[in-house]
Amino acid sequence: MTDEGLLDPFHLAVIRSVANESDVPEPTLRDALEAHQQTMRDAPGIDELVYEWRKRFDAPVLAQSESVYIVAVRPGVWEEYGEYLDLEEAVLGAVAAVHQEQTLRDDRVAFEDIDPDAVPLIVARPA
Repeated sequence: MTDEGLLDPFHLAVIRSVANESDVPEPTLRDALEAHQQTMRDAPGIDELVYEWRKRFDAPVLAQSESVYIVAVRPGVWEEYGEYLDLEEAVLGAVAAVHQEQTLRDDRVAFEDIDPDAVPLIVARPA
């Protein structure tokens, strides 16, 4: 990937920890995280995408800043990205785990605010 800032919302320690725990090689996980972020940027655009999720799925924005949205989405959203990006099940699971672990480490998000039927998704906003 050539677009800078795609991995900015994720701490390197989180990526490495998930890679070790999931047996997904770190470079593969980083590439998948970047591809996922780039896909969200490309179509239809970050703000429009989050608006659509809020409207269509009643997906709450758990936190937002100038650089990131943290949204709780239904698992089907993750499945669609996995299919679109042609990610192996283990890689998709690792990507989702990075998003979840990073969300849980974010002081702006209270664990109890995350619907038990939802999965956190972090969207890097372009600078």
